[in-house]
Amino acid sequence: MEANKIITKHLVKSQVVAACASEEVPEKTELNKEGTYFVTFDPIDGSSVIECNFSVGSIFGIWATTEVEGKTGRSLVGAALSIYGTRTTCAIFNGQSNHVEELTLMKIGTKEKWIITNPKIELGKQAKLFSISSKGIYDNPNLWNVYEQYILAGFSLRYAGCAATDVNQLFVKKQGIYVMLNTIAHPSPLSLLYEIAPLAFLIEKAGGKASDGVRDVLDIPIEGYMQKVNFIAGSMEDVEYVSDEINQEGNQSGSKGSHAQLLAMQKNKAGSFVL
Repeated sequence: MEANKIITKHLVKSQVVAACASEEVPEKTELNKEGTYFVTFDPIDGSSVIECNFSVGSIFGIWATTEVEGKTGRSLVGAALSIYGTRTTCAIFNGQSNHVEELTLMKIGTKEKWIITNPKIELGKQAKLFSISSKGIYDNPNLWNVYEQYILAGFSLRYAGCAATDVNQLFVKKQGIYVMLNTIAHPSPLSLLYEIAPLAFLIEKAGGKASDGVRDVLDIPIEGYMQKVNFIAGSMEDVEYVSDEINQEGNQSGSKGSHAQLLAMQKNKAGSFVL
């Protein structure tokens, strides 16, 4: 909560942010009456691995609106992904250059300054590494086919268990695929507002693609402050491949049914399984 307080304090100080919502406080918090932006953020993404001394990060989305409910990710005008590891970096979308840039915090003399260390992040269309949350296989066994095919094709498996760092590696390596499914047995820890939409924004601006398996993430209407969706993101051709695989007919897991049926059951808040 301390990180949440620090970020909120600076948003108030900016005087241009009307309201915010965060993973820690998932509701609209009014900040400045004269503000014109809504900021959503995850103050510390990777809290489940922080005690292991893994890298963690912060994720921010800047919306050109004072209310996000009912909007889509197309209302985003900016996003940022900060990583706290062996380097402290921040990937941002620069609206003037229309590029995603990486900045690194460096000590120069007695002062710390942000230096642009990659002026133009671009994602290749094909991946060579994959980062998949394997829990999704339980409800969607076709994901196992994807996993197996990537292993057989010689892809590198790199999964840290922190979406911020797993997506950041795509920017650093300039390619890759990240998959986190939201299933009934294993709901996703990621929320559309605080992690998925801002990351999808950056990925699209870097030439990649982000999907829920059916539609682009940025086209999904916001339906509340704790909305969960699938997140398949990275190199364009691989996002399309994974999306196609998880929607194949015959994707059965006992009585749980296909991916499409699972989505319908989640929407209706119906269905129960004997495990």
